[in-house]
Amino acid sequence: AAIAYGLDNGSEGVYAVYDLGGGTFDISILRLTQGVFEVISTGGDSALGGDDYDAALAQWVLGQTGAQAPSAEDKAAVRLAARRCKEALTDAESATFRAELSAGAVALEVARTEFDAATQALTARSLAAVRRALRDADLAKDEVQGVVMVGGSTRMPQVQTAVGDFFGQTPLTNLNPDEVVALGAAIQANQLAGN
Repeated sequence: AAIAYGLDNGSEGVYAVYDLGGGTFDISILRLTQGVFEVISTGGDSALGGDDYDAALAQWVLGQTGAQAPSAEDKAAVRLAARRCKEALTDAESATFRAELSAGAVALEVARTEFDAATQALTARSLAAVRRALRDADLAKDEVQGVVMVGGSTRMPQVQTAVGDFFGQTPLTNLNPDEVVALGAAIQANQLAGN
């Protein structure tokens, strides 16, 4: 991911790679010296990812509407509706949560601020892992020169804002977070091939 962003051609220093995928969260602290990355520390939460944001939103909506999702089919429908709503909230200030359940349809307009509040504890968990990784590296957060965002779940505005606020700088988000690792691997392979 760091190579995909061209950090290996940039100034030497410390960089963080914040990777929030569908099921897991990883944080890596890297030091760039003479074009070579050294991993100083890694951390994360193997039970934290975008699926947990879906589950939190689904639980919040069921609480707001009083709807029940007793069957496996109902639970799956609620999860799918939560994911669609979450993805829509990436680009919009509000979105409709809509699920067809055995007891009838559930529909609720969800504001991004409500979604942020319902999932705030999950974002805080990721930042706790970032703090541990920095402590393991014996570094302060203001020593980090750049932050790379990896994984589709980093598209969520509240995640980008929280990471930016934590590090005191805007994270790098201009490459597709689902493809950035593959892109960097392709660049590295091209270099190793002697091109």
